[in-house]
Amino acid sequence: MRRVIGAFLISVSLAPAQTATVKVDPSRVENHVSPRMYAAFAEMMAEDVKWGLTAEMVHDRSFEECPDYLGLPADWRLEPDERNDNVDAIKFAQTTEEAYPKTNKATGAAERSLRVTLAPQDITDTRRGFSQGRISIRAGEQYTGYVWVKVPAQNGYAGNVTVALEEDNTDGETYAAVSFLVTQGDWQKYSFKLLPKKTDRFAKLAFLFDGKGTLYIDQVSLEPADAIDEVRADSAAMIAELRPSFLRWPGGNVAQDYHWQWGIGPRDLRPTWSNKAWSNAPEPDDFGTDEYLAFCARMRIEPSITVNVNGAGATPEEAAAWVEYVNGLATSKYGAMRAANGHPAPYGVKQWELGNEIYGDWVRGHTDAETYAHSDVQYAKAMRAVDPTIKLIAVGEADDWNSTVLKIAGPVIDYLAIHDYTSLTDNAVASNPRARMMGRADEFEANHRHTGELMAKLAPGRNIKLIVNEWNLFYPANVVESMEGAVYASRLMNGFEREGDIVDANCISDLLNGWIGGVIQASRDRVYGTTEYYALRMYSDHLGSERLFAEVASPELPTGVKALDAVVTRSEDGATVFAKMSNADREHALKVSVDLGSFNYAQNVQATILTSTDPMKRNTFNNPDAVKPINRGLHCSGVCMIELPADSVTVITFRKGL
Repeated sequence: MRRVIGAFLISVSLAPAQTATVKVDPSRVENHVSPRMYAAFAEMMAEDVKWGLTAEMVHDRSFEECPDYLGLPADWRLEPDERNDNVDAIKFAQTTEEAYPKTNKATGAAERSLRVTLAPQDITDTRRGFSQGRISIRAGEQYTGYVWVKVPAQNGYAGNVTVALEEDNTDGETYAAVSFLVTQGDWQKYSFKLLPKKTDRFAKLAFLFDGKGTLYIDQVSLEPADAIDEVRADSAAMIAELRPSFLRWPGGNVAQDYHWQWGIGPRDLRPTWSNKAWSNAPEPDDFGTDEYLAFCARMRIEPSITVNVNGAGATPEEAAAWVEYVNGLATSKYGAMRAANGHPAPYGVKQWELGNEIYGDWVRGHTDAETYAHSDVQYAKAMRAVDPTIKLIAVGEADDWNSTVLKIAGPVIDYLAIHDYTSLTDNAVASNPRARMMGRADEFEANHRHTGELMAKLAPGRNIKLIVNEWNLFYPANVVESMEGAVYASRLMNGFEREGDIVDANCISDLLNGWIGGVIQASRDRVYGTTEYYALRMYSDHLGSERLFAEVASPELPTGVKALDAVVTRSEDGATVFAKMSNADREHALKVSVDLGSFNYAQNVQATILTSTDPMKRNTFNNPDAVKPINRGLHCSGVCMIELPADSVTVITFRKGL
């Protein structure tokens, strides 16, 4: 270990530093870099959208999941506990005889509610009710909630309902509680606010009853007061730091199962549906079209909507209706529906994607390239009949698929989307699997160039651009979330910028949770950014508009892959130059000389560096700041000398001098 001062950054390495050079010619602009280059992708997958992005704290709030022997669905429990037989004092049943709403519009089946019957012969505990645990609360922070209740005319419940936040123990402390009298009649919504006096990361939300009779409970909700438009404040803050150009939604694979009308209208009337793309997980659909578009507007992110192409009964007419709901006048059929849901003005969404990975048998609607391409033409015709200004993204894959799609659908599409993944299995047989993994970024870059040539050849005059709207590593978390993941991400992003005339944008997979590739990891009450998150943020914060010629000389990793990868860009006003570099050598630091040629820069230079003293260290919920970028000032004159630590990502910012 050694500490370097002056023009060098603090570094930790296991062997003597090696040398490398970056020589830049500011007079040679190699290509332009799209201002949309760094976008994001959120999918209804695991806890990406639900609970990761959304602020709802209650699981199975509509009592749809399988009940236990007491009749309580899995996430709910008997109060005070199950020590003693309840001797008919309180009975639960998951029932279809009453529900809010009555019918699931995704399946046509009857919805369920929780029937609670409190009998007069109460010889057990005076505390009777049910609860849900693992509710994280903070002292002095208000929580807003509601519950829908129906009291029938016959044997109807007479009494109060108490809603409480409590310590999750029998006879535990009550942090906040509110009671209300429920009345006989049809379904009514009872709203409440709770202000807990203590912080408890593992509290419970309890519903308690002091009366007798039967009532039905449905659609429970609890959110922190700092949530905006159903979105968690902490997750939103992390996304805001990334400043993505657009947000791709709702998928991903799930797009081929999704029907947009499930996710509009009053939240509590929407269905819970089975996510066939991801383990048949129940999806509450709290975050639908209007919530997504409100979030994009608030965050100043361009929306990008993926329509279902021929999956699970989807049609071009359904996609066109979605365009009309989003972009149509309030006098149109579906525009009027949007206006009735609270947004009279059209949203004006321009970017629409035609399905996802339809070449794969893991999605509904999968087919061959020719059939898909003809579907693209049909969908484009129907959707542009509603709004001729929209831009369309087609599914891309390998050469044969792409060639067919471009020949048939090239005249109607504006972008081709491809996905760049590499896995542990792909690279395990190499003599140096790690170097092979790093080299995959170069192969993807070469494929982008090749695909660009194919698009120009087979769809001349269309100027179709490439969007790499999914990419990451299929590796364990100790790789993806360590500096290895960040260095790989840097090399791939350098390639995107080098091919900026072809690659218009990219989205790492995923934005939030979903799988270990989610660059923001959000639990019930905590969030952290992975190393890839910080690498992405560094690139987004230092996005130039022109890529300059840069000659890179570097030592090589064992398989011939250069240890140093670098791209140099210049801001639109010409006043700032960014040198983005990664050192993929795990053993050696690199002493790099950066020569900007005729660009006269101020001697005070800023370097932002992402590295770690332990190559396998990663951020966690318990230690969210273990690996984060640091800023260091450098004093450079002429050629700038900097030492890049082993396994690191660095951005140097040069500003024009006087």
